[in-house]
This record gives sequence, C-alpha cells and structure tokens, in this order.
Amino acid sequence: MASGTRSRGVRLLLTLAVLAMVGAGGWLWQSGAFTGKSGVAANAQPAGNRAIPVVAATAVRKDVPLRVDALGTVEPMVTVTIRTRVASRVEEVRFEDGAAVKEGDILFVLDPREIDAQILQAQATLSRDKTQLEKAQRDVERYVGLLARSAVSQVQVDDAKTTVDVQRATVQQNEANLQALQVQRSYYEIKAPVTGRMGVSGVRPGAVIRVDDTLATIRQIKPIYIAFGVPERYLTELRTNMARADVRFRLQGSDERVSGGRVAALDNTIDPQTGTLMVRAQFENADERLWPGTLGDVTVTLRMEPNMVTVPAEAVQSGQAGTFVFVIENNTAKVVPVGVSRTIDGEAVIISGLAGGETVVTQGQLALRNGARVDIKRQTGAPAAGS
Repeated sequence: MASGTRSRGVRLLLTLAVLAMVGAGGWLWQSGAFTGKSGVAANAQPAGNRAIPVVAATAVRKDVPLRVDALGTVEPMVTVTIRTRVASRVEEVRFEDGAAVKEGDILFVLDPREIDAQILQAQATLSRDKTQLEKAQRDVERYVGLLARSAVSQVQVDDAKTTVDVQRATVQQNEANLQALQVQRSYYEIKAPVTGRMGVSGVRPGAVIRVDDTLATIRQIKPIYIAFGVPERYLTELRTNMARADVRFRLQGSDERVSGGRVAALDNTIDPQTGTLMVRAQFENADERLWPGTLGDVTVTLRMEPNMVTVPAEAVQSGQAGTFVFVIENNTAKVVPVGVSRTIDGEAVIISGLAGGETVVTQGQLALRNGARVDIKRQTGAPAAGS
C-alpha cells in the first residue's frame, strides 16, 4: 500500500514538471524571444553577412632561381687499395695511421736482400756475355781479313757471323732479365699512387706478407666528390647549364655550409626504378671540411628564371580539380585555379592563374567559400587592408 502511494507521487511530480516547461516555452514564444517564422534568434546576424578573419599576402613578380635540392653523400675522387706484389718481410712502415701523404711518398719498405742478390747475379751474367760478344765480333773481323787472302773459307766466315748473332741475342736476353729484376726491386718500396689521406695500416714492421695482401687504403679528398640523385626531368637543364651551375652543400645535423662546388660528372644512365640520375659535384675541399661518407643537403642552382609570380606556399590549396588560391577582391574571397611549378624557400612559383599583385589568403582558408566576405587581420608583403 505504501509503495503504490509513492509511485503515484512520483508520476504527479513528473507531470507538474512537464507542464511547467510547456508554460515557460509559451511565455518565451509570446514575449518575442524567438520569431515565429524563421526560427532564427532575433538578435543573431545571418551567417552570410559575417566577415571571416584571414591572413593575406601579395603575389609578387621577381627573379627566381631554378634550383634542385637533393640528399648527397661525400665520396673520395679516388680510392686505392694498397696491395703487395711480392712476398717478403715488412721492414718499415713510413706513415702514421690517417696521415696525409703525397704522390710518390714511400709507404712501406720490404726486405730486398734476395732480389738484390738476383740483380747482382744478372749483372755478372750480362757482363760475361757482353765480353763474349766482343770476342765473337773480333773473330768475324779477323776471318774477313783472312778470307781476302784465301786463308779461310767462306763457311768459316759465315759461322763466325752466326756466333756473333747468337751471342748478341744472349746479351739482349740478359738485359731483359736484368730489367725485369729491377722492376721487381721497385716493388720492395711501396709508394703512394695518389695524393690523399691514408687509412689504418694493415701490417706492422716484422710482418711477413704474401702476394696480393692488402696493406692499407688511400683516398684522395682534395678535391672531393659529392654524389646525389636528381629527377630525370632535370636532365636537359643539367646538361645545358652544367658548366655554370652553382652547387652548395649543408652538412646534415648542422648549419655548416660549403659553397663553391661545380657539377663535374653525370652518370651515363637513369635508374629505371627510381627515375633519378646520379650526379657528382666537385669541391676543392682545401680545408678538408668534407669527409668521405658524410651526408648532407645539396643545392644546385642551374639558372635564374626572370619575372616569375610567387606566393607563400601556404596560400596554395589542393582540391578535386587541382591546386587553387583564394584571391581577395573588394573584401570578398574568390577561388582562382593556379598552376604551380615548384616550391622554393617557402614560396610557390606560379606558372598560371595569377599575374602578380593579387592579394591571396595564407591563413583561414578552411572557413572560406567562394564569394565569402573576409576581414584581413594581417597582410605580409604589403600593408594590411584598411591601415
């Protein structure tokens, strides 16, 4: 009985609450707080009449560099692996690990005693055979004189001449053997083939080495290469402007920049998988700021394009029909399709759609529609509207 009484009390309170809300709504309606026709707040301004705040900039005509940006790797111009051509014992290592060396500097000295002995033996053999050749030549002269007096036969003269020819050939063979030994003797002093910087020596004095053992590596770094890939669409520009292109390099992870580079070589093929062409730029690197294996950003300025239209890159928007910008005319935003060549230093280079001098929206585009009224709060590149 008590529970039924509580249920009827709750229903009564809910009914009274609904009646109170209906009454309040009727009072608001009658008092004019809402209009009976449009259903829009009487003191609210229609959305179409509101000016949307935006930031704008001016489209500018100026000379713009045709520039290619890429990721590059520093590479030595020449890398030579020093190998031995004879088997011997290392007597001296005449450089410090990582030292700079010049072409012709002696790097390693090997034990030459065996080859020196062979050279002495070859020299003695050559001297003996030369003496025998001289004797054979005197015999020919003597036989020729005797032949004139009919003291010897023509056969004996011919045999003497043959002996001279054989002995002369023997002398030539000995000279060749001696020359080969002298060439081998040069292998016992291993010299730097190029000017560059040494790596770490693979052997120390006292080590016994075999033919073709690796002893060290030398890399030429003055001048030095920077290798980088560029899209194939720049091939014609690169070939045309190769001699006057300016190349700069910024070391990765720092603001250190190196200028004065030039395009030195183009690869003879384009990578079909990436569509890029491998290019090598040469830097003098006199102060050795560039080190093999270093990564960085490469900037190649091919030429200057005169009188191009530019706008801040953030002004360009993308839609289903392509790229466009909002141009402000009489405080009204207008959609203008544009063609963009490239973006450089935060600016988009416009090749169609703008003539220069237009005011374009750079911030606030998300709230804009074609024909919307705008309120320019700030304008870069020109005084703000209304100032």
